[in-house]
Amino acid sequence: MKNIIILLIIIFFILETVSAIGIGVTPGNLNFSTQVGLSDSRSLYIINTGTEISNYKVYVDEDYANWFHISPDNFSLNANENKEVILKFTPPISSKGDFDFTVYSVSSSPSSDFSVGSGIKVPVQATVFNSGIIVAGLILVLLIIGTGGYCIYRKKGRNNQ
Repeated sequence: MKNIIILLIIIFFILETVSAIGIGVTPGNLNFSTQVGLSDSRSLYIINTGTEISNYKVYVDEDYANWFHISPDNFSLNANENKEVILKFTPPISSKGDFDFTVYSVSSSPSSDFSVGSGIKVPVQATVFNSGIIVAGLILVLLIIGTGGYCIYRKKGRNNQ
């Protein structure tokens, strides 16, 4: 009986520690829209809804990790404190279309390594356009070729005189 009481006390303390961890985010979803070669930034506010200091980590799905710069991506917050996290979305040149993925915000106690805690998934929709880049690139190439051709023509004309 004594062992059961000790076990219940240990479980109570573990549950109490986990319940003190809290996390909130706003907004509840993110939308990005950009042209290839450019970027789009959005703010995500992380809120410590718990009763003690907690560590926070923000990241995106592994397949899209290289598309984002997250600042800051790792930080601590006191109880009832919040922090603005900037997500800068820069898709690769080869991308085009609509993409759906997730931003994760995870909270843990200072003594943990994010293996125990709580988290929130924020759905993300991103649209990437690349129509203008192709046309601008073709015009630039034609201008360079035309300028080079004109210079060669002028140089030959001067040599023939």
